[in-house]
Amino acid sequence: MLGRASDPPWHDRLHALPASAVDEVRLARVDAARKRLRLTSAQGRDVALSLDRGSTDIPDGAVLAFEHGFALLARVDGGPRLRLTPAYAASAARLGWFCGNLHWKTDFEGASLVIHMDAPEESYRTRLVDAEALCAFAVQRLAPEGEA
Repeated sequence: MLGRASDPPWHDRLHALPASAVDEVRLARVDAARKRLRLTSAQGRDVALSLDRGSTDIPDGAVLAFEHGFALLARVDGGPRLRLTPAYAASAARLGWFCGNLHWKTDFEGASLVIHMDAPEESYRTRLVDAEALCAFAVQRLAPEGEA
């Protein structure tokens, strides 16, 4: 990954290119953590990605290639998510510990944890029953990113 399309230096470079010179590959959120992928771009190019072992997940808007007047960007499709909002500070610490021990993919959104589900929602909700014994929190299902 060279950077993000929203970063100031990349934003300007990308917008200077004609639209036809910017191609995209779409990834499911769960695939963004993979180190080797073979994909077809929006313009039909065959793309093979091979990331370093120590690299992190590919974020949405990652600039994967930029050369000879051409750019390749990653678009990560957001899947279904759960927003967990702790009732108070002690619950926040316990909830974070609980989700971390399960190795759930999470983002922070204000005081809430947003869990990116890569399994059926019921399996997450079943595990959250155990968390309810440790802490107080509210659960809200969020639609996949890009959906209303």
